[in-house]
Amino acid sequence: MKNILQKGQLQSGKHDRKTGAPYNAPLFLYLPENSPRSCRHKKMSVCLPGRVCIILICCLVISTLLLTGCSKKDKKKTSADKGSVSTPASSSDSAGQSGNNKPKESGQTSSGSSADTKVEAVFFDVGKGDCILFTCGDSHVLIDAGYEETSDDILKELKKRDVESLDAMIITHYDKDHVGGAAEIASSIPVDMIYLPDYDGDPDKCGDLLNLIDSEKLSHTRVASTEEFDADGVDFKVHPALVSYDPKIKNDNDASLIIEVFCGDDQWLLPGDIEEEAIAAWLETNQQEYDVLKYPHHGRKESNSSDFISNVSPKVTVITDSNDKHASKKVLNMMDESEVDVYRSSKNGTITITGNGNEEFNISTEK
Repeated sequence: MKNILQKGQLQSGKHDRKTGAPYNAPLFLYLPENSPRSCRHKKMSVCLPGRVCIILICCLVISTLLLTGCSKKDKKKTSADKGSVSTPASSSDSAGQSGNNKPKESGQTSSGSSADTKVEAVFFDVGKGDCILFTCGDSHVLIDAGYEETSDDILKELKKRDVESLDAMIITHYDKDHVGGAAEIASSIPVDMIYLPDYDGDPDKCGDLLNLIDSEKLSHTRVASTEEFDADGVDFKVHPALVSYDPKIKNDNDASLIIEVFCGDDQWLLPGDIEEEAIAAWLETNQQEYDVLKYPHHGRKESNSSDFISNVSPKVTVITDSNDKHASKKVLNMMDESEVDVYRSSKNGTITITGNGNEEFNISTEK
């Protein structure tokens, strides 16, 4: 504003003592060619009151600013019309810190994923336990491995789906309903990378897998900070536990790894079996909403379950419960009040959810 006024200011050399404004500023005019010969091409000085000059200058400045503003609006609109998209904030080194992202808005796209990327997640019915297969193009990721007793059934399911190798196997924690079948599966088909929780679990539960890793020199990592990998355009983030493992109380559940999956606009949350303490830690820092939630600990109710459901605000929830150990009725009521579509292993058997990044999901069930 200051520069514009300086360039257009008319100088007379005389100023009003009260306001400091020029009051007899000369305005120079060039007469057109059809003027009388005596005046043609001569510069003539016309004195106008200083206030009039100031008004003329202000009108000129305001007109210039209005034209500039309109030009910028048109440019922004054109940029949006070309399909520019916003991307979520980059992940940090823990699930809680990652959760500082604001709730996603329509059109938000995860880095590394494209609009036409497709992901299929199969929640195998292994009773009260987890074994989840993500298929993204030609890539396959297995999250947890069910029981040792269900490993043969899982291998048959993998073969039926033409899964000849796994890009990754993620073990969220060392309870037998999550790690029990891992050794048999990893010894039967190649696994590029195995992600493990960063604590020493009970050898009776995880010893077979750890011995296999050592003897076969399998690629693996203990997740102490966020690990991220891409599976044919689908972004996987494996976060370390929010609560440290305590061997005295054997809090494997709260020491679960937390997994986020991003495919286009679709966002998935798989928090293992986290309980009250880890949920509280999550709620302290996380503002992220998700489309699909694998409900923690097979539908068990915690004192902060309602806050957790409200915070995550899922469209679809999968609960891996069993016929003899159903999900809590109070949790199911909370889901119903929040208008969440709930699918349960005890009721629906194996559950398959397919998304293509547009926040719409095709869901099929065995039962």
